Formats: sequence, structure tokens, C-alpha cells
Amino acid sequence: MRAIWRPMRNKSSVAIADVAGLDVEGRDLDAQPLGVRVFERLRGAILDGGLAAGSRLPSSRVMALDLSVSRNTVEWAYAQLVAEGYVNRRQGAGSFVADAPPSRDRPPKAASAPHERHAAGSPRALSAWARSLRTYPGHRAISLGTAFTPSLPSLEFFPRAVWGRLMREAMRRPGPELWAYGPSNGLMELRAAIAAQVAAARGVRCSAEQVVVTTSTQQALEMAARLVTDPGDTAWVEDPGYVPSRLGLVAAGLQVAGVPIDAEGFDLRAALGSAPQARLAVVTPSHQYPLGVEMSQARREALLAWARDRQGWILEDDYDGDYRYSGRPLAALQAMDRAGRVIYVGTFNKTLFPGVRTAFAVVPEDLVQPMIDAKHVADGHNATLSQAALAEFIAAGHFATHLRRTRAAYDERRLALIEALGTLGDSVRIGPSDGGMHLTAHLTFPCDDRAIAAACGRRGVEVRALSAYRMAPGPPGLVLGYASASPSRIRSAMGVLREAVAQARAV
Repeated sequence: MRAIWRPMRNKSSVAIADVAGLDVEGRDLDAQPLGVRVFERLRGAILDGGLAAGSRLPSSRVMALDLSVSRNTVEWAYAQLVAEGYVNRRQGAGSFVADAPPSRDRPPKAASAPHERHAAGSPRALSAWARSLRTYPGHRAISLGTAFTPSLPSLEFFPRAVWGRLMREAMRRPGPELWAYGPSNGLMELRAAIAAQVAAARGVRCSAEQVVVTTSTQQALEMAARLVTDPGDTAWVEDPGYVPSRLGLVAAGLQVAGVPIDAEGFDLRAALGSAPQARLAVVTPSHQYPLGVEMSQARREALLAWARDRQGWILEDDYDGDYRYSGRPLAALQAMDRAGRVIYVGTFNKTLFPGVRTAFAVVPEDLVQPMIDAKHVADGHNATLSQAALAEFIAAGHFATHLRRTRAAYDERRLALIEALGTLGDSVRIGPSDGGMHLTAHLTFPCDDRAIAAACGRRGVEVRALSAYRMAPGPPGLVLGYASASPSRIRSAMGVLREAVAQARAV
């Protein structure tokens, strides 16, 4: 529905501007029933003055014709407006905007100057953490299938029919277990399935009791960090690295120290040189985000020795470790840990679909109960019906089948992206790409990589600037996902990227 109406039927009717899917409060209405959308947009037009007090609305018949909806839909919206005091209906005369909106919805007197209602006319004070969120590269609408969004899976390969059947079976289970409050650490059947899966695929050594189900890796990382550090402690983070993880540590009251990444991954020597007092290291050793390098065996052993000798902690984010296309898969860092100093975090939001909102942490035995308590305080527990479906999805072999299928498809798309990047010539150098769902193209000439990303974005191509992930200045680059876009879409989008790179190089 693109607008409330356009034609001016008579002098007493009022045209409403096209609001393109959002009402005056910025709420997304496209997912709402049609009657609700008509009501909300009329209500918004009344509140912001687009429909002045006393204005007569078109008849329900005329409105229905202009909107190409049923007359009953418009009648429902009009009746709701009348019931809530926005519109008066006069027998034989029509429907008119009320003289004043309901008192609860009247706009503040200083609506045109929002900061004036705060003390001394200054903006509302924000915390240091809230101000730090301005650096977060997220908060953007993401369309599935768009090139080149990093770490976004393709939904075309997900077996929706199987998932739907498993959800229905979970709903038909007798008893209240899946309809009541669930255990904060997750359903036992899901924790057992996860323990078996990560042991077979990633070499993780754990029992089901050590698995705590969360909504995301971000939640798992932040909760775990709060358990093993105190506000004011220092944590090492990869630089460049995953920005939400860094912000989660800041939210936990930690100081973060960036550690440079080279061809062997996380550089412990540099970390000790810049922040020797650190108590926590957050790393992506299997496929560093975003550079794609693997932490070398020597670096892994050194980091584990530091944690053992200094009583430090390691948070291992294995966000896309299930995808590897060449060479021997490396076991998780946790599989090498003999001192119980590694907290391993994985997710199904990238291997299945983002809306499943299921991740997990594997914690040492002495942290199990504290982690359960942390999850209970955070949000209680994950949705139980989807946990039951996912447990059966894994146990019945559907997850392994899905991984095999997507691994082959993503490999094809990875190769298509590498081939397409070849058309950029010596403007780029491709980083490691043996695994994962994205790669980094390093730009070989001085430029503003954020400007290139913005130029692509204006033409519907999602590109992330490498500088957006950095704490310290560094060479420019572009982080390109390939999992969610077909080879043909990748080749088409490369034309947009090629033009943006050529324009930047010509400056």
C-alpha cells in the first residue's frame, strides 16, 4: 500500500503524502494486517497535522477504490478511529477528523525542538558505552541474497519442509514441557545433540552439561566475559576484528586492547607488549574475522600457555568453523586446552538461518552454574519449541546433510567471487579464502574504503569497508560475503564494485 490516497475527490477531502511503508512513529507496517495499516497511517496523518481537525474523510467506498482494498477493510479502520477518538461520524454527513487527538497522543509542545525539554537545553546525557555504539557498523536493513553481505547464509538451501514438520511434531508433544518456562541452559536433548556435533566436527571435548544455549554468539561472549572478569579489567581483542564483540566487552565494563593480526593470526607477543595485564583474550582462530587467516599451531600453543600460566581466559568464537573448502580442517582451540581456560562459542544463526536465534557456549565445568545463572538473568531461556525442533534436526542427520549441501554451494560461490575479483586486476589482493563465508580483498592503492562501500551501497550492493573493523589505522580493504548470493548475482554485483574501485583509483 503505497499511500492513503492521492486524488482530491472534493474540496473537503484531504490528500495524504506517500509514506512508503512507515507511519509517523517509524514502525514497519508492511507486516501488519491491511486494516491495521490503513488505521495506523490515518492516525499518523491526524497526529502530525496532515489531516487537520474538522477535515472530512472520503467515504469508505471511495477510499477502498483508491487503495484497491475491500470496503470492509476501510470500514474496520474507520470504526477503530472512531472508537479511539480520532474521528467523529455524523449521520448523513460523513466522517470528520476530531477537533483534538486523544490526550495520551498529543504531541509535546516542543516537538520541533526535541532537546529543549531537557535541562539547560542540552542533549540528554548518554553513557560512554552508548556513545561507543556510534562506531558499530550494523543497524542496517539486510536483504537476503544481496551481494556481498558477510556471514549471511543462503535460505534457498534450507529444508523448510523438514523444519516445518519438526516444529509441528514438537507442538504435538503431550504435556506442558515445551509450552512452559524452560531450563535456562537449554533443553537437555538439544545440549546433548550440540555436544555430539561439536565433538565430531570440531574436536571439542565436552559433556552435554557443559553446553549452555544462548540466542547468539554475542550474548554468549558478553555473558562469559562478565563471569571471568571484573569492570576495569583488560581484554585483548583482534584488530581488525568483530566490532559487536568489542562493544559487548565495553558493555561489561572492560578496557579493550587491540592486538594486530598477521599471517599467523593473533600475535601474543604484541599483545603482551601493549597490555601485559590483560585477563581475557577474544579470538577467532579457525577463520579470523574479517581477515580470514588461521591461527598457527605455534600461536595456539603460546596463547594456551599464557592462559594456563597467568590464569587468563580465552573466548573462542568459532562462528563459521563448519565451512572449509581445502586443506585439513583444524580442530578447535578448545580441543587443545588441558587447563580448562577456553570458553568455546558456536552458532546456528549462520549455518541455518538468522531467525533461528540459537547459539551456544561450551564452558569449563566450574563455570557451568555461573553461566546458567547469567543466562537466567539475561533473558531466562531460549524458545523451547524451536530448541526441540533443532535437537531432532541435528540428531536425525538433517544438520549434517545441510552442511554438506551448503558447503558445496558456498565453495562454488567462493570460486565465482575469486574469479570475479580477478577483473579488478592489480587493484586488489585477495586474502585467505580456504574457509568460511566471506573473504577480504585488500586494496593495493591509497583510498577511502568506506567511500567505496558507500558508493556500492547506493546501487544496492552490500560491501563492508575493512577500516570499519579496525581500532588502529591500517591499509584499506573490502570485506565481501559470498554465501548468500548466487554466482550470477556475484558476477553482476562485481560490475558495480569494479566501477566504484575504478572511480576511487582515479581520484
